[in-house]
Amino acid sequence: AVYLTQVLKKLINQSRPADAPFADPGMPSSHSLVSFFAAVGWIGSLGNCYGDLVGKVSLLAAAAAVALLRVVCGYHSVPQIAVGAALGSILGRSWIVLGNLLHMSNPRLLLIAAWAAYLSGSALFITTNVSKWTARDKHL
Repeated sequence: AVYLTQVLKKLINQSRPADAPFADPGMPSSHSLVSFFAAVGWIGSLGNCYGDLVGKVSLLAAAAAVALLRVVCGYHSVPQIAVGAALGSILGRSWIVLGNLLHMSNPRLLLIAAWAAYLSGSALFITTNVSKWTARDKHL
């Protein structure tokens, strides 16, 4: 989800609000996207019991709070967090549906695919960002 956000930001290239402290494009909000991806993903993992309603509402409220704080802090506009929330929700639900399909067909394949996605995403994040951080720290 994070890498999709980076690609979309480059394609859409919509600037952040005028007083935002960041110069990179703001559409869609990656914080909003990732928050709703995680919330909807966890909601999809919870059962349909009555007691889980509190958990589901809490997850959505937490994701909404993260998104709204981005507007309050002046980092994003409302449309930027709304697009991030919608994309994150769609991707989170799709992730759960795909996981359920894999689990029904081959639970072991699901375990392997999940770990492969996690490890490759982590490796990509580390290789992409550590070099940026070390280069930035040399200038401080």
